[in-house]
Amino acid sequence: MMKSLLSLVLLLILATCLMTGCGGDGKSDVEPVETISTGVNQEFTITRQFDLNSGFIWRETYNEKMLELLESSIDTEKKDDTQVILFQVFRFKALKKGKTEITLVNRRETLQGPIIAQQEVISVNIK
Repeated sequence: MMKSLLSLVLLLILATCLMTGCGGDGKSDVEPVETISTGVNQEFTITRQFDLNSGFIWRETYNEKMLELLESSIDTEKKDDTQVILFQVFRFKALKKGKTEITLVNRRETLQGPIIAQQEVISVNIK
């Protein structure tokens, strides 16, 4: 009886934690590192440098009612004769007026779970 009660309490705590992290209006409590102003049906890009050898790659989360991810690609820039810099490019389209946020997480997957190197929030104002 005690085991089942403990399991139920743990399940309720887990469900509460998952519910508070999901949904909402696409806004977080983290201060944005960048603000993008755009219009409805306008496109914009966000570019972040990354190191393929480290295993870390940028992952995006955003409100799909406000934004559409048109393309996620990799671009390069040649710095000198020997060095090539890699960039991840996220191309979005604004769908409707309002304010929303895009969260970019630079993470690497491991057997023990993800390792997060950096997290950024970009504020988007759609007019």
